Amino acid sequence: MVRKFRLRNRCGYATMTPIRGGRVSTGDNSGSAVKERLSWIDFSKGLCMVLVVLYHLSLWMETEVHSGPGLWWVISDALNPLRMPLFFFISGYLSVSALRRPLGSSRSRTLGLYYVYVLWTALFLLRRWLPFLSADAEPEVGQLLLSLVLPTSFWYLYALPVFFLATKFLLRMLGNRSAYALIPLAVMSALSPLVQPYTQGLLTEPFDAAKIPSVLANFLWFYLGVHGAALWASFSRRRSYGVLGLSAALYVAIYAVMTAFRLELLLETVLSGLALFVTAQLVSRINMDSRAGRGLRRIGSQTLPVYIFHIVLISALSAVVKLTGLMPLLQSSPGMAAAVVPPLLALPVILLCLSAGSLIKRSPFPWLLDAPSFLVGARKPKEDDSRAKAAGSPNAGLNR
Repeated sequence: MVRKFRLRNRCGYATMTPIRGGRVSTGDNSGSAVKERLSWIDFSKGLCMVLVVLYHLSLWMETEVHSGPGLWWVISDALNPLRMPLFFFISGYLSVSALRRPLGSSRSRTLGLYYVYVLWTALFLLRRWLPFLSADAEPEVGQLLLSLVLPTSFWYLYALPVFFLATKFLLRMLGNRSAYALIPLAVMSALSPLVQPYTQGLLTEPFDAAKIPSVLANFLWFYLGVHGAALWASFSRRRSYGVLGLSAALYVAIYAVMTAFRLELLLETVLSGLALFVTAQLVSRINMDSRAGRGLRRIGSQTLPVYIFHIVLISALSAVVKLTGLMPLLQSSPGMAAAVVPPLLALPVILLCLSAGSLIKRSPFPWLLDAPSFLVGARKPKEDDSRAKAAGSPNAGLNR
């Protein structure tokens, strides 16, 4: 008998069953094709996006303004084991039903996402040919083309199709034993920093470095998301303030030891797993209908434009600061600037990204964010909203 777990959040219930034979059941026996999006998913994705934006803003301050470790850079570094592992865990979690279908019906998750990656990587890198944005020598066309086949600035969009195809292959090859692949994937994740010296010369300045180690490190969490629905539900259901406090304290202690003794190879993967456990305990307590909860859920339901445009906006912001002569002002008090600027700009940047995404989807150019139908096939009609509400989901469908 397959054991079922019941996951409760403030917007409703859903059942999740463990993986069997390379498949996962969502516990939906109604016969409908409605895909429930639980509120914790949008909330967690929104939280990830806020952390990503803060990270890139603090990275900008760190590299161009502040020579030492600023406040938000330290915070972002401490949250590094959580930020992308949680994002990829959710991506794997949401891919379960698509993995059960024939590959041809999932082109939006493979060819479609790679199309978006290539398009925005090319547009983003073309700025290197604009003399007022870069003082570097004219980039090589060969390096531009190589940037389109390797993971660079928008590497998350590159990784998702790769992870989806690799997971589908492993599920087919290993069948009932597919969960055992988590062991070598954990080893690969832990050892991924060792690959960096062998890949850092593939792309040279002024192009962004290839993020191959990041891709290798995060496949584990996508694959765990595919297999871990029941485990996540169990952690969320058996929540305890004592367990939450102890696990959070343990996270801080392990992080302190890891950074003090430079033990990333041994501890960062363990720390990411612990961060996911803390998040499962935490999000089950959040009031998803609070103002903050609704705000993060809105961001989490529209992650694609935020992920793409925040990088473009920060790059444009860097150019504006240089051209207007504001850089000396920021550098006059770098510590204060590093502490104030990232949180001050994070919300405006996110809102501009959401607005840009909304405008593009209503414009004659929706192909800027969605692959054209000749690549991914005809779009399926959206499920009826009333059926989604009856299922207890705040939103219908899945956001890529």
